[in-house]
Amino acid sequence: MANRRKWILTAAGLGALVVIVILTIPIALTPGLRAKLTAALEERFDADVELESLRVSMLPRLRVAGTGVVLRHRGRTDVPPLIAIPSFSAEATLWGLLGEPLRLSRVHLEGLEINIPPGGMSIDDKEKPDDEPVKKTDPKAPPPPDPPQTDATAGKSPLIVEDLLSERAVLNILRREPDKAPRIFEIAHLSMQHVGANDPWPFRAELTNPTPPGRIAVQGTFGPWNAGEPSHTPLAAKYEFRDADLGVFKGIRGILQSDGAFDGVLERIEVDGTADVPEFALDAAGQPIHLATKFSAVVDGTNGNTWLRPVNATLGESPILANGGVVEKDGEDGRTITLDIVMSDARIEDVLRLAVKGAEPPMTGALELKTSFLLPPGDRDAIEKLHLNGSFTVASGRFAKGSVQAKMNELSQKARGEGNSGDPAEQVVSNFNGRFVMKNGAIHFSSLTFGVPGAKVNLAGTYALRSEALDFRGTVRLDAKLSELTTGVKSFLLKAIDPLVRRKDVTVIPITVRGTAQKPDFGLDMKRAFTPK
Repeated sequence: MANRRKWILTAAGLGALVVIVILTIPIALTPGLRAKLTAALEERFDADVELESLRVSMLPRLRVAGTGVVLRHRGRTDVPPLIAIPSFSAEATLWGLLGEPLRLSRVHLEGLEINIPPGGMSIDDKEKPDDEPVKKTDPKAPPPPDPPQTDATAGKSPLIVEDLLSERAVLNILRREPDKAPRIFEIAHLSMQHVGANDPWPFRAELTNPTPPGRIAVQGTFGPWNAGEPSHTPLAAKYEFRDADLGVFKGIRGILQSDGAFDGVLERIEVDGTADVPEFALDAAGQPIHLATKFSAVVDGTNGNTWLRPVNATLGESPILANGGVVEKDGEDGRTITLDIVMSDARIEDVLRLAVKGAEPPMTGALELKTSFLLPPGDRDAIEKLHLNGSFTVASGRFAKGSVQAKMNELSQKARGEGNSGDPAEQVVSNFNGRFVMKNGAIHFSSLTFGVPGAKVNLAGTYALRSEALDFRGTVRLDAKLSELTTGVKSFLLKAIDPLVRRKDVTVIPITVRGTAQKPDFGLDMKRAFTPK
């Protein structure tokens, strides 16, 4: 009995000792772990680290929790911190906490906020004199060069997180001008493995794109973190961009879907992908058309500037080749799109669907086009702020409306001196070419040439995209004499006028074109017709 009592007392003593050990281990571990974690974060991210509180618990398993984690650029308190974590919790083993490196098996972050400094600006840039010139960003300038190769994995990492999980995090891309709001990406879910290791860190993320608004899912690798040059930190991933509403840009409609892959470093990310807008439209006309693109681009992830090299697009059935950039210029709030566009073996009807109202485009034909494209930022409608400058040719054009095509057939017959003797079933084709500038919602044609067999029209003037109003002046040149365009008494009377408008075996008639694209109004410019030149 005594032995039994002795054994019970011994067991109770051992149990009490275990409880005491369990209760005292966290107390013993906390100060050293706090210092160790702070030092590890400072070394791995080359940052000043603040840690408001830290606690360790042993039951039901070893856990670490803390609040107020802040990582700042060395010596900087006048800018937002690189990383801010209001609270975190982690699981670990005793050996993971005591050994080298510090190893946490699972970490959950609450309220993670990441602030990426503006690209092209070092920490010391704020110390430059106010009158020192600022380097302007040219949308057509080449993208950032490949960064010099640096050894981001030198030395043993002081901290490894086997599995990191964050919900509802925020990524802020800071602007160079402090009065500009940052670009904000809401990261709904982030899962990353082997964080802190000297090998790339696998990750998955789901986030919201700010402009145009849409959902992005990304899977790939990030890191290892380059503490000396954070913008040289490598990354590679595949992405899916879904349901991006282009209606956020005034004057444009459509829902965009995009898939692709990217790799590089933060300040120079090379992207290859596709984008599809099944019903792309401009509000001015409202006629949807399928727009599909395949693109290669270089993106500066620290500021969002993008250089397109190149974009191969298809509008309806028409191929488009574009090169250029989407860049935020200094002093502007928003990005300027600058492109050089070439359309070969294209169709004029595909372009007219965007610009002209009506279920069917007014003309069909083969299109060749070259133009510069400039779309500055701002709240104005896209049609109002878009600037184009180029030239085009339309071959074998035919008008969709039978009445208009019939008039073209008749004009061609009479212009050749055939009266109405030609084949009424003949469908003559029309050829267009011209130079144009589009700005402030109107297209200004410095030269517009339209020809059918026997006649040629030369015009200059303006077409307003919203109202479809026409305002042109020019000449019609006919192979036939004026008197040959009609019969009877009219023909006899016009013979007296033939010498006034006939030059070098060509009849030249000054005309005006007004009205609208749907109902053009052709008139004789009497003043010019009988003014000697």
